[in-house]
Amino acid sequence: MPPTISVIIPTHYRNDLLPEAIESVGAQGYEPVELVVVDDSGEGHAEPVLEEYGDVIDEAVVREENGGWQAAYTTGIEASTGEYVQFLDDDDRLLEGKLTKTAAVLRENPEVGVSYCGVLWGDEPRYPKPEVSGDVLEHALAFRTFPLWTGSMLMERSVLTDCMPFAGMAPDDDLDIELGDTDLKIALALRTKVDYVDECLVVYRQEGNKLWTGARRLEKVKQNIRHRQGLYDRYPEIRRELLATWHQKHGRYLLEESTWSPSAVYHFLLATYYAEGVGGRLRCGAGTVASLFGLPGWTLAERVRDIATGL
Repeated sequence: MPPTISVIIPTHYRNDLLPEAIESVGAQGYEPVELVVVDDSGEGHAEPVLEEYGDVIDEAVVREENGGWQAAYTTGIEASTGEYVQFLDDDDRLLEGKLTKTAAVLRENPEVGVSYCGVLWGDEPRYPKPEVSGDVLEHALAFRTFPLWTGSMLMERSVLTDCMPFAGMAPDDDLDIELGDTDLKIALALRTKVDYVDECLVVYRQEGNKLWTGARRLEKVKQNIRHRQGLYDRYPEIRRELLATWHQKHGRYLLEESTWSPSAVYHFLLATYYAEGVGGRLRCGAGTVASLFGLPGWTLAERVRDIATGL
């Protein structure tokens, strides 16, 4: 008999989207599947949906308080029994063959503990990158793994549970916000190899997710670096490039929010500081100068750069 796949769906006030996620699991055609739904609203908000799909859901868990994605997935893992584990956010859905094809990768490659696929993000397909396979630690540290992401991954249970407790859930963790799935990918990369199916088999919607918007984006990058300081000390080039990139992105975000911002100039200066090499510093330095003229200056500089690059 093929290995059992536990599909874990955490849900938080998305009763309008949750049925699509549940139905996409039921339409997979893979057997055996164990479906676990975790209501993380803290007040049983998903109860009507859980009752409606009671014949499809193997285990429904209602948390007494909202704990965030890490707590919800931890609850789901503890309630599940499958040899393989698939996470699925309540606003996403699996496409035909997702479980069968990613499970085949794990079964055929004993050294691989994580298999993933491409995703449909809106109307845009995002296919796996050939270099994001095998040892993906450096890519994970650099935040350059997408579409390797919680919803596209199928994980061996033993590898996943070895990563627990997730960052922010351990008693000695002093984190005021969740790190997100990048820390999980780093933890997995330290333990196993990764391979992929070169097809888009998951719909990624990111409905109302503000996890990677505004100042939270940069804060999460910095928290990941602090949490994995020992690893980033081994890869100082990755740390500098990561900080340069995200300070520049945050500077751009601030300009888009207010047209001109002294804080944006400050972040562009930090990007210049962290940039590697003369070429990198010159590019970031030019961005700093452009930011002095606000969003119009930055936009003009980007257009000039694009024209020059296209020549």
